[in-house]
Amino acid sequence: MRITAGTLKNRKIKSREGRDTRPTLERIKEAIFSIIGEKVHNSKFLDLYSGTGNMAIEALSRGADRAVMVEQDKEALKIIINNVNNLRLDNKCRAYKNDVFRAVEILGRKNENFDIIFLDPPYKENISSETIKKISDNNILNKDGIIISEHSIYEKTQNKIGNFIKYDERDYNKKMISFYRYEEIEL
Repeated sequence: MRITAGTLKNRKIKSREGRDTRPTLERIKEAIFSIIGEKVHNSKFLDLYSGTGNMAIEALSRGADRAVMVEQDKEALKIIINNVNNLRLDNKCRAYKNDVFRAVEILGRKNENFDIIFLDPPYKENISSETIKKISDNNILNKDGIIISEHSIYEKTQNKIGNFIKYDERDYNKKMISFYRYEEIEL
């Protein structure tokens, strides 16, 4: 696996052997960053269910100022830390071993806000909508921020979750990418 663009283009990112971690495919990663475009510049990026740190590292390479990665699995977290250290990004990011729901609550209590939140939970758990609701409940997305959810085509995400609306959705051969933002309230 490699970084596809930016200051770290073509640098390698290590991944776990086997099927325990399912990194976002390069073509999907490139498509996501093409869709969000310049929004990544100077952003604060949150990578939930981080796996290898792939998406947060790509965001940093493309101009994000800071990144936070949350991963519950200790072996995956070791790989994230290894990737961050090998790429000398430790001054721009933090990685936490924690359950995502608990981590979102902690970030909310600390008044941490993000411009871009990416989530890629285990497909079999069907918890994308529940995770987005937790993000809404804890108010950790900046007002003009976006949430990007990678999920199985078999998991149907709602059009409105908490304070967010789905404004775009793309199908990449049984992998769905859904984009959410705050619902605009007309006065």
